Amino acid sequence: MRSRNPGVRARTGGALLAVLVVLALLPASSRAQGAAPDLTGLFSVRITPQDLPAGQSDDAVLLGFWTLALGEDGAFSLARQDVGEVASGTFRAGEVNLEFTAWRGLVGCAIPAEAGAPATYAWRLQDGALVLTAIDDVCAERLTLLTTRPLGALGACPTPAPAANGAPTGPGFGTPVSVAPAGQGVAAQEGAADEAAVDAEIDRLLRQTVGCWATGDVAGFMMLHSRRLAAEIGSMGPVEDFNRELRNFMATPLTLARIGDVTLTDATHAWAYVEIGLRGGATPQRVDFVLENGAWVFDSFFLFGPPLPMGPPVIAP
Repeated sequence: MRSRNPGVRARTGGALLAVLVVLALLPASSRAQGAAPDLTGLFSVRITPQDLPAGQSDDAVLLGFWTLALGEDGAFSLARQDVGEVASGTFRAGEVNLEFTAWRGLVGCAIPAEAGAPATYAWRLQDGALVLTAIDDVCAERLTLLTTRPLGALGACPTPAPAANGAPTGPGFGTPVSVAPAGQGVAAQEGAADEAAVDAEIDRLLRQTVGCWATGDVAGFMMLHSRRLAAEIGSMGPVEDFNRELRNFMATPLTLARIGDVTLTDATHAWAYVEIGLRGGATPQRVDFVLENGAWVFDSFFLFGPPLPMGPPVIAP
């Protein structure tokens, strides 16, 4: 943050060729150091009609906003936001290769867990996105989903802190919970001492929010909002009804992108213009943030849109 003034902003051929492709994609420093791979997280991609190859123009099942979750346990889940999980299985990540060792579901070609040949890709992380290049895969659906464009990285949802009996607390919005910080560092611990770090913390919060939204995690999504908003939403009626309506609305793909720098109003309050994408459109909107428990969270509910002249706020269409 540089200013405190308001402002708006086929598979390839033989084994030799496969090795050459991998080496070309891998940065020289990584090849030399042989660093341990760290390929886990939540990644997303949007497939449009223009992305479908010849012969798949009527395959509407591939159209939409997709998330690929790569777990630390070697399991993956592939989901379309308006449908839910459509494929799952196991993967193995090396320093340069990503192998899907088992694949089952409604989309993609099945790979038996024990007898199937893995689908192999070269992988690299570029500007926070996952870039996959096919080495050994002939599945047209999988190639379309995984190689059309880089898969953007989304933030993981926070989870409620366990209670004394081991059960999670905070089942819905308006319930006090212990929130895992959206970010760490000087800005979170010292009330925004480093302005550039606050920009990064807000961007991290936006990625987390889209990650919660894409996976339909209502509780995690609501944990990214302030206590003041919790009280405001709680006064509108039963929290269960609000959560149910919001969960249904989460079938609509969401994108969030900060426009310009974050503006600090004091050490624990800030605002920025955010481009909010819903139902194929994008609208810039001022969004307020507050620092609570060492984490930046929303202090205005962007789904409400502009304030209404009378009556309670409603979720924007």
